[in-house]
Amino acid sequence: TPYDPNWAHDKPYPTIASVSEVGSTWCGRCCSFNAPGFRKTKYEVRAGIYDEEAPNGAPVLWTHEKAETCGANVYLGQTDSGQLRVPCCCNLPYLVTKDANGAQLGKTQYLCDACLFVPKFSVHDRNDNEVYRLRPDTCFFGCCVRCRCTCNTKDGKCCRVPFLVRDPKTLEQKGGQVTDLWAGVASECCTHRGTYQIQYPPQCDNSMRATLQGSALLVDLVIFEQDQD
Repeated sequence: TPYDPNWAHDKPYPTIASVSEVGSTWCGRCCSFNAPGFRKTKYEVRAGIYDEEAPNGAPVLWTHEKAETCGANVYLGQTDSGQLRVPCCCNLPYLVTKDANGAQLGKTQYLCDACLFVPKFSVHDRNDNEVYRLRPDTCFFGCCVRCRCTCNTKDGKCCRVPFLVRDPKTLEQKGGQVTDLWAGVASECCTHRGTYQIQYPPQCDNSMRATLQGSALLVDLVIFEQDQD
């Protein structure tokens, strides 16, 4: 949909030109490996095509932002078996989604509970009500992440971990997910550029769609960035 200067969140999405990180420091990005998700950052989502559809460039539709927090975990050292990390359970990473005027549309919060090896996120609406829980499938009584291995498919990696959109109370799947896709040989091997697919649940309004986009960015920030994926 072409950009409309009078666009609002109750109208169809315009064309998104870019999602760019504008609020993080060089030091914060360098230290993200030690405490993934800790750094202060801001993502801007812009509409239209630069200098063509909008007279003042591509205007901001909404933002995803956070202050400095603890990381999802802290890197302590390296052993012959791999990295030694300790999870954090307070002041955890989040992203607040705001419209172009700074009004809150929703929030995604990383969660810590007894199942420390299963990453999970709480998705809230503009009134801070938990609407969805974002979590992968599990095994071993909910204590471990269950990968999906389907090498004959064309829409994902052979072994991947989809984060499924669930009911926050029953954990029943709601028909949406955030999935890390195969980005191509050049991106996977040379640039570590991530490619994600976001499937929205039915009857999901634009404000919640924008918030779930922030959820996907937080998944990347907390889970995949520490491994330079």
